[in-house]
Amino acid sequence: MDSKLISFLVGYFFTINIISIAYLWLNVRTNLIKLKEKDKDIISVILSIIGGFVGIVVGSEMLQYKQDKKLYRKWIPLIIFVEFMIILVIISNKVRG
Repeated sequence: MDSKLISFLVGYFFTINIISIAYLWLNVRTNLIKLKEKDKDIISVILSIIGGFVGIVVGSEMLQYKQDKKLYRKWIPLIIFVEFMIILVIISNKVRG
């Protein structure tokens, strides 16, 4: 894999995970985000889908975020699993040639 691509991906995932943790921190510690709980959960899922799954899981545990149990116990791990499988397929295809 090209080193520029790897650098970009590392930077992207680092940035999106920091954004995910910051989003949860704003939810828990401040009153700046005034949305319904369902909308906040949808934003969490969207952040997870675009790569912020580690930030969402770590942030929710670290900040003791009041979670929708079904969402955080079922869907977020499923998203993590699917994205890791996609990454493994991409890496294995690059290694083969």
